[in-house]
Amino acid sequence: MEIRLPAETKVGDGTRDPASRGRVPEFLGLPADVLVRHRARLLDPSTAVVGPSGRRVESTVYRADTLLLPLRQALLPDVIERYNKALEPLGFELKVVLPDTPTWCKARDRLSPDLQIPILLLSREDRLSDRAPDPWAALVALRRSMAGFDAAEADVDVIELEHLVAAAAVEVGGAPFGNGSVASPFGNGSFGMPFGNGSAGLSLATGARNPVRVFVPEPKRCGDPKQLPAGRRPVVAVLDTGIGDHPWLTLAPADPDPVIEVSEEFQTLLSDQEAAVALASGAPEPPRLTPFEERDVIQPLLGLTDSVAGHGTFVAGLVFQNCPDARILSLRVLHTDGIGSDASVLLALEWLHDRHKAALTDNRPEELIDVVSLSLGFYPEASNQLISSRLARAVKKLTDLGVAVVAAAGNDATTRPFVPAAMALNTDGSNNGNELLVAVGALNASGRTVAAFSNEGDWVTCWAPGNAVVSTVPLWEGAEGPDVVVPDPDAELEAEPASGNGQKRPRTGPDNDDLRTGFAVWAGTSFATPVVAGILAGCLADRPDGKTDEERFERARAALAETRAKLAENKWHN
Repeated sequence: MEIRLPAETKVGDGTRDPASRGRVPEFLGLPADVLVRHRARLLDPSTAVVGPSGRRVESTVYRADTLLLPLRQALLPDVIERYNKALEPLGFELKVVLPDTPTWCKARDRLSPDLQIPILLLSREDRLSDRAPDPWAALVALRRSMAGFDAAEADVDVIELEHLVAAAAVEVGGAPFGNGSVASPFGNGSFGMPFGNGSAGLSLATGARNPVRVFVPEPKRCGDPKQLPAGRRPVVAVLDTGIGDHPWLTLAPADPDPVIEVSEEFQTLLSDQEAAVALASGAPEPPRLTPFEERDVIQPLLGLTDSVAGHGTFVAGLVFQNCPDARILSLRVLHTDGIGSDASVLLALEWLHDRHKAALTDNRPEELIDVVSLSLGFYPEASNQLISSRLARAVKKLTDLGVAVVAAAGNDATTRPFVPAAMALNTDGSNNGNELLVAVGALNASGRTVAAFSNEGDWVTCWAPGNAVVSTVPLWEGAEGPDVVVPDPDAELEAEPASGNGQKRPRTGPDNDDLRTGFAVWAGTSFATPVVAGILAGCLADRPDGKTDEERFERARAALAETRAKLAENKWHN
């Protein structure tokens, strides 16, 4: 029996009935070890309390012990006391935990008072309970009690769950989720184990970070950035798993004109925030998110390569291939299993906004931000809350300054909105006024058909190849070996046999854990996104900087229009 999926229809085919497009997965699933590792829980629509709107929520994944509050509210004890009064019947209370490290104390005054930060939710000491408090129940209680708050002092509409975000890459392997039975970070595995690597499923993708050998020259950049129309390189900020060693992706101080830039300040801010909240909750301190990718944090005793490790390097390589003249600012917000939180993304967006504004004020054009690439996201509990969310506002603060934001549409073959990409348009496809936010779906390698795993919907505004694409990976070799090793008593199993001395190389199958080629093939809307971001950066490189916010916005809008025209020339459009 042949099974054909609607997503295999050619791009631009308008014959599909929108009502027939699946909403898979309606219920999210993550293994228990992932939830424990990230202090998270699932919101189950069948048991969750209904919100104040009276509408049943959809499933989502969120921190089990925090809510997000604006910094301005966290610094007002009277507001926190009033919130705790509303939570008293549930036996819950909020506790503000702010890092007291030098980096945080120095940066706090310049952070926006509207920045959402995680606040601990605890059981009251004067109540006995057999289970931890639920942030969703607390959020509903606070919103129901909003009539008792003075809007000038406390606005409960700004309180939100701290959602988990995940890299939008198709995964195969055991390290991230233990048994490899999950198709994607926020999937239910119903299409296969996972995406075609198991015996029970359909093949929806080609490649899951499998090493390949590339025989193409390194992309050439303009030798002198001052020769570019803007007099500088366009800067693409990549929020991902960090950056690994690769000869194409040079860093300072080894290279005076590096391809990659990192920020120790941002990484310290984020690590301090994560550590302070985790330790106050009684959880172990999470691995600190240094700027550089790591390989085997989850199962170090086995030496396995975590299945999303290398994701940020792969994304950076795709930006570089499509715009060699770009400088890539790598901000690490995801752990090696591809999981982070929207609080981390919000902090990164705020940090980028602060850097961009300071660069304008101090006339440091080399520190301006041109494009933000987000190969990550999450499914919110209520689609009708997308436009009013803090994340939407954080993105809008950047796009209002002429910074384009490019985001992945997600990999679960569903029309369910995937945030932040789904904020590119309203859920009915109408314009929401943020034309510099781009949502990217994935095509197959030919560029003529939609990748079966790709999400889609009226909110997806661009398409590019994201299945079976090749890019850079860190030069790693893990503990896994080839599936086939032919015994030969005369062969010496040396990694690097000396030439000309008569040694025989062993005969084996491919070793999918050996990334020392520096290149791999992978799949996901994660990788269609930097293709678009790179093309957009190239169009921006051909334009001088604007002198005002309006001119900079028009510069970005014109570059985005040119980018869409280039996608259309390749027939990469819907």
